[in-house]
Amino acid sequence: MHLAIGDSFGEMKGASFFYVIMFSLATGCFLTILSTIFINKINKFIVFGFIIFITLLFEVQLIYFRSFRDFFKWSTIGLANDVTDFWREALYRIINNWFQVILFLIPLIVYAIWGQKRAPALGTPLRVKVILLVLSILFHLTGVAAVALDEEADFYYRKTFSVSRSMGYFGVMTTTRLDIKYLMFGPPSDDDLPDVIDKDTVDNPFSIDSSSSDTTKGTPGSSDGTDTDDSNTSDAETTPEPVEYGDNVLDIDFDSLIENESSATIKEMHEYFKSLKPTKKNKYTGLFKGKNLIYMTLEGFSYKAVSKELFPTLYMMMNEGFVFENFYTSLWGGSTATGEYTSMTGLFYNSANCLKMSANIYLPFALGNVFNSLNYTTYAFHNHDYTYYGRNLSHPNMGYRYIAVGNGLDDMTYYWPRSDREMAEKTIDYYIDKTPFHVYYMTVSGHANYTFAGNAMAKRHRAEVEHLNYSDNVKAYIACQLEVEYMLEYLVQKLDEAGILDDTVFVMSTDHYPYALADEDLAQLYGLDVNGIHGNFDLFRNGCVIWSSSMKEPVHIKKPASSLDIIPTVLNLFGVDYDSRLLMGTDVNSDTDPVVILNCDSGYAEWNWINSYGSYNTSTKKFTPAEGVTVNEDTLKDYIAYMNSVVAKKRKFSFRILENNYYSYVFPKGLY
Repeated sequence: MHLAIGDSFGEMKGASFFYVIMFSLATGCFLTILSTIFINKINKFIVFGFIIFITLLFEVQLIYFRSFRDFFKWSTIGLANDVTDFWREALYRIINNWFQVILFLIPLIVYAIWGQKRAPALGTPLRVKVILLVLSILFHLTGVAAVALDEEADFYYRKTFSVSRSMGYFGVMTTTRLDIKYLMFGPPSDDDLPDVIDKDTVDNPFSIDSSSSDTTKGTPGSSDGTDTDDSNTSDAETTPEPVEYGDNVLDIDFDSLIENESSATIKEMHEYFKSLKPTKKNKYTGLFKGKNLIYMTLEGFSYKAVSKELFPTLYMMMNEGFVFENFYTSLWGGSTATGEYTSMTGLFYNSANCLKMSANIYLPFALGNVFNSLNYTTYAFHNHDYTYYGRNLSHPNMGYRYIAVGNGLDDMTYYWPRSDREMAEKTIDYYIDKTPFHVYYMTVSGHANYTFAGNAMAKRHRAEVEHLNYSDNVKAYIACQLEVEYMLEYLVQKLDEAGILDDTVFVMSTDHYPYALADEDLAQLYGLDVNGIHGNFDLFRNGCVIWSSSMKEPVHIKKPASSLDIIPTVLNLFGVDYDSRLLMGTDVNSDTDPVVILNCDSGYAEWNWINSYGSYNTSTKKFTPAEGVTVNEDTLKDYIAYMNSVVAKKRKFSFRILENNYYSYVFPKGLY
């Protein structure tokens, strides 16, 4: 039993079929040897144990994949208690995938009824065991040799490890072996990643049609990557001299840090960050200095749910503040935890353990720590279990007084999921009269299941969405997200009554798109072709809110942006001194070339990138130019290699910041 799991949980393509067969035969021969060592009675238990383990492994991966569009990783075994909180979703997935669940149970059922009578006995000749051992080794070596001839497969087998990509290439059993191996002995070394190619040595393969009216892919070469509704222009002779803005950079003596560092890993990190060019300050630097900040991560949110009719407050915020025309939310692996980690730190990681891990490192640019240093009142609120994903550890380390269910927010009405609006009502008195304040909210009303029976908030608001021309599941999804609208409506009303609405900034993004919706429902909501939808970059487009009622006109962000860019953008808008080289995203209002790192669902391309010139899919090796961009094919290959090296280094060093507590080496006495 050895399956390669793709989007259809069973799809094998090309050479992957051969790899799976070879590694399966090797595993089968080896397990047969282990099950014939002892007396017959013990052998029966061993075989039974193997079959139970393998069956459970496949069943868990199936339900986990159907729930989170990702695969279970052994490194997250410590979060098992958290996952059991969502037993309703698991039960729903089991029922909806009953045929595959039963299919995976067949070997166990067959063995339990008939197989024990034919279990391997001690009498298996030694020569047979030797033959099986030799065959196991030969099959394994054949598989390894075949993988080595495939550059991409070899990359995921030996040079890096991605559970989702490994599943597609090698199947469940081999991926499990590799996962446990790297968990016990550490991940494969990333020291052989190519150096970042000097951009100055790469010819620009693009030319821009200046007459193009397209604004959906950004404006390469623009002064600040933004636009406003102000149509006033000045005559050439009265055009003022360009303003020279300084860099968003701190006084860090990297040369001294490099000279005095004994760790090769940390020294390499110092050298990398020293080599980066900082982003510049701009006309929006300090725009919100001194204002209050309400920062929200919206559970499973999609901008496609928002309409002026049903979401008037959120619609206003999305269209009258900083208007993001090309915003993306990547999947990093690990569902909500990794998305929230990115939104809160400006970094990314590939395991749901990231929040819990972050409790043990110094995070100077986490907004709670930043605003604490500015004598703000800081709180973080969540309307679910306070220990979930280790938030009780991570959020205080990010500078927040953390209050959630089980930790101060126990008087909320119990529903599944709980009400976002009610969370706002129960928490606003903590801070509304303690200006300046910064509060963080993690919502939960938008959590799966997206059915009227499985989501209490969807059921509550069913009448409001019944007229929509969508399936019931999409209607239920939009209905449960209405809690965000009513939460915002309430907060705006209370802030206005207190006379501090103009002095408050709202910032909102999501942890991930609503991947719990079925493919057909996603296609309907997004207006996309259902075939290959999980590899379609447009599925990962989303909304981002940066809004204050004090803004006189909207600011349109045309360049591509992502969740990684929120922290540096907010720091710049609030006039906070920070070092832009030490974060993975960039201030969207700067003149720095944008780059969006985009991971699609498990089984599809990872580490894709999007910039003002177009997008690149690492699986298909295809570059798609933006509208109005002409490509010189002769120099495109070198440019793609350059961009791939940029993304690879960001991945390497973002992971290392978390794994090595890097900021504590840069600021040994603390930044604030």
